[in-house]
Amino acid sequence: MPYQEVKLYQAGTYVAGNRLLDPGQRTVQARAGRSNTLTSGHRACQGCGEALGARYALDAAMRATDGKLIATNATGCLEVFSTPFPESSWRLPWIHSLFGNAPAVATGVAAALKVQGREDIRVIGQGGDGGTVDIGFACLSGMFERNDDVLYICYDNEAYMNTGVQR
Repeated sequence: MPYQEVKLYQAGTYVAGNRLLDPGQRTVQARAGRSNTLTSGHRACQGCGEALGARYALDAAMRATDGKLIATNATGCLEVFSTPFPESSWRLPWIHSLFGNAPAVATGVAAALKVQGREDIRVIGQGGDGGTVDIGFACLSGMFERNDDVLYICYDNEAYMNTGVQR
C-alpha cells in the first residue's frame, strides 16, 4: 500500500463540499467507506467528548453489523444537540425516547425485530449518566435481568448535564 500523508486539517466530513475534492486532498474523516453515523449539522459544543464518543462507538457498531443497526437515545444532551427540529444529524435508524427509558425502548425494538425474524439487525441503547443511572436504572436493570440482546452505552460525563452542573 503506498504511503499517504495523514492530513491533520479538517476540510469537512464526507458531505457535499468534501466529496467535490480530489480523493488525494480529502481528509481521513472523508473516506467514502466511513459510515458517519453522526454527521455534520449538529449543535454540540466544540470538542464535545460525547459527540465524538457517540460517533466512534456507533461507527464501530455499524462496521461490525454491516450497517444493520438501530439506535435508541434517551433525552439528554446528545439528543438535544443532534436533532434540532426539523433536522437530524443521525444517519442510521434512530429513535428518541424519554429521559429514563432508552433501555426499555431498545428492548422493545429488539423484541419486535425478533418477532419479525430479523435477527440480523442489532440494537443499541444509549443515554447519559443521569438518564441511565439515576432516572433510568430500573429499565436498565430489567433489560439485564431478562438478558435482552441489546448493547447499552452510558455516556458518563459525571455532570448530569440536564439538571446538574448546568444549574
